[in-house]
Amino acid sequence: MSNQSTAVSAPRLSKRVLFAYGCGDFASNLTNTFMGSYLSVFYTDVVGLLPAVVSAIMIIARVWDAINDPMFGAIAERTNTKRGRFRPYIFYFTPFLALAAVLTFTTIGGSGAAIYAAITYIAYGMLFTVVNLSYGSLSTVMTTNPEDIAQLTSWRMMGTNLSSVILSAVSPIIMGAISGEAGNFNATSYTVTILIYAVVSVPLFYFVYANCKETVKPVNAGKPIPISQSLKAVVTNKPLMLVFAMMLFAMFATFGRLGVVLYYIMYVMGKPQYISLFMSLPSIMTVIGIFLTKNYVIKWGKKRVAAIGYIGSGITLIIIYFVSPTNLPVQLVLHAIYGFFCFTIPIPMSMIPESIDYQEDRIGVRTDGLAYAATSLSTKIGNAFGPAVALLIMGAFGYVGTAQQQTAEALASINFSANLMFGIFYLLALIPLAFYPLNAEKNAKIRASLDAKMAAKNAEQKG
Repeated sequence: MSNQSTAVSAPRLSKRVLFAYGCGDFASNLTNTFMGSYLSVFYTDVVGLLPAVVSAIMIIARVWDAINDPMFGAIAERTNTKRGRFRPYIFYFTPFLALAAVLTFTTIGGSGAAIYAAITYIAYGMLFTVVNLSYGSLSTVMTTNPEDIAQLTSWRMMGTNLSSVILSAVSPIIMGAISGEAGNFNATSYTVTILIYAVVSVPLFYFVYANCKETVKPVNAGKPIPISQSLKAVVTNKPLMLVFAMMLFAMFATFGRLGVVLYYIMYVMGKPQYISLFMSLPSIMTVIGIFLTKNYVIKWGKKRVAAIGYIGSGITLIIIYFVSPTNLPVQLVLHAIYGFFCFTIPIPMSMIPESIDYQEDRIGVRTDGLAYAATSLSTKIGNAFGPAVALLIMGAFGYVGTAQQQTAEALASINFSANLMFGIFYLLALIPLAFYPLNAEKNAKIRASLDAKMAAKNAEQKG
């Protein structure tokens, strides 16, 4: 049974709609990036959990996501309401996502702390899937115009990076003001800060809901294809699976370092007073990098620009590993360069819609929800397994979160985990990137083929 898409004739997306879509990733990033940056330290240094326990919690959560994400993707794309397939989930589940984020940064203490941490973290991950997968899938059902799709990705990345810059710069200041000491945060400072971000995120998601309408709908609405066929369509979609692998390596490195760089700044560099600077500088440089390279993505092609970014990020982290952590000027320059080369972050995201078009043109099946579930899963795996693996290494070499001083072996393991390991994973992302088969010319042919098929289908229905 076919599940081809048709689009309601509509004008180009307005600036208001594009801005609204960008607000979604701004909102999502407020809680998710804060969690990626500070949750590991909160668990080890505040709650007092062993690094191995924290790793286990993160790994268990991601194993469940391997089931939960595709399951929800299949449910979402089979939803059929007047409000669309994806928008209702943003409307109804956003408040619960905000609540789960706050609960994740609270603790009950005692012997049940680990169980409570696992329950709240897994609950947050499930709700994040419901809201963020629905939000991400909107870009494939709001328009079929390639320029508008590219604009949606650009605005989304602007939202992502703007929130990252603000969060990286402001979070240590807020937390330090609450705890009364820069770089030495207590439980209340974490909880109050995430509460602020969670409260701000809710109206921003509702702004997305109000302005971003779904116009691309399956021809056989209400008659979905079997889930087994949808799953087969996704796993046999070569470009999509290569994007999945690419994002898996890159997000493992990006979020993995984000999750443990705080340990590097506080313990290896011994500069907790510079947390705000070292957390915000790479984010600022990423925004600059995206702005300066966006025209080259079109001129040189996504693959070439992404390769430059992965090579630059990987080599820079490897250099940081070997440079003296006490050399503050050199460390600042290298962290700025690393942030600049992270301009690659939006490129794989822009490959998802074209991979979905490739699949629809090839076999006549469109699986927006499952496709985004697959790539969302790669991001979430990287977000958890990156810090989890780093914490396992740190714990194996003697890191103790409640200790005033760390051993030389523990400090060396932090340096390895925060820099060298993730530098290698950036370079590994080059492997699936090299095999990615689509480019601008092929995408134009696929879009023309789909437009012809849609026109023929509409003519058949009218006849």
